[in-house]
Amino acid sequence: MRPTLLFFLSLTGAALARAGTDTPHTRKYFYTGGQYVDDGTGNHIWTDQLYVEELTPVGGVRKEHPLVFIHGNGQTGTNWLNKPDGSPGWASFFFAEGYQLYIIDQTQRGRSPLTPALTNATSSFTAEVVQQHFTAPERYLLWPQAERHTQWPGSGVRGDPYFDAYYMSTVPSLNSALAQQTTMQAAGAQLLDRLRAPAVLIGHSQGGAMPWLLADARPERVRAIVALEPQGPPFREVIFTTVPARAYGLTDAPLTYDPPVQDPARDLVKELIPGNASAGVADCILQATSSSSPVRRLKNLQRIPTVVVTSEASYHATYDWCTVRYLQQAGVPAEHLSLPDVGIHGNGHMMFMEKNSDVLASKVNESIGRHQERLTS
Repeated sequence: MRPTLLFFLSLTGAALARAGTDTPHTRKYFYTGGQYVDDGTGNHIWTDQLYVEELTPVGGVRKEHPLVFIHGNGQTGTNWLNKPDGSPGWASFFFAEGYQLYIIDQTQRGRSPLTPALTNATSSFTAEVVQQHFTAPERYLLWPQAERHTQWPGSGVRGDPYFDAYYMSTVPSLNSALAQQTTMQAAGAQLLDRLRAPAVLIGHSQGGAMPWLLADARPERVRAIVALEPQGPPFREVIFTTVPARAYGLTDAPLTYDPPVQDPARDLVKELIPGNASAGVADCILQATSSSSPVRRLKNLQRIPTVVVTSEASYHATYDWCTVRYLQQAGVPAEHLSLPDVGIHGNGHMMFMEKNSDVLASKVNESIGRHQERLTS
């Protein structure tokens, strides 16, 4: 126990020292959404609420549009606060840039309490799954790009102090994507209604599907979307399984299309675009252009600039191109920020926790700024 304790003390000391360099800010929290439900005994509990943490620079907000950070599966809002090695995370970077931040815990997750009746409807990542997919994919080579992973601090496996610090922060998540998305959309829309200005939504992985839903519900309250390796690709899983998923293309919950979609299995006519398996490029399902059915457009996302960010060594490197193509085909002003294309190498799926996270944050900040200029010009 002594070596672990010494490491913990030294890590804590380093983190506190670095935390002293953060831009002074105030912090408060609140909840949005949800409702009372009968607990089965005639008494009532509140459920489906969204925990929101607000961070505001003491010197004043210099950016017009706040940022809303949405974590991925098995995670909470702590993802954004500091990294597993104790150094400042993306929250520190962005409020130093003058943004007001809103960091959430998704409904039924973390500090957004789980309804007791749903306890058996959740699951957790094992340490081995985290190693294979996130922190040490170069050891397992489950997809071709995995060998390029170099940016996770430490070995990325169980027993490494940085890995253990990260893994201890993971939490159970709802098994039902539809339930997660519908409750998040309802509570998230109420959050957007509460903010002082339209927000930039930054979503990661499973949480990367939430910006489409929030923007669909409140298009006038969303300024831009940054999707960090969002859940995908359209209509099915790839890499680890090939089961159908995301009946509405990007989501399991309904999205507003024009012409309207009543039955997604019937109305969203699909065609397969071949990839290149040997090069690590997955096949892609888009809306069919050769059928009598029109290509449907995502009606409420037409004016919301969107950036999909993909790292070099993640499993998303095999298919995020397809998500971007789908967005563009549906009329969304989307662009693809592939990190190796701009000289940023070695990152995996948890890019914002890795050694070069500030370099990535700077690129994302440039993208946000560029879109602000376009929208105001």
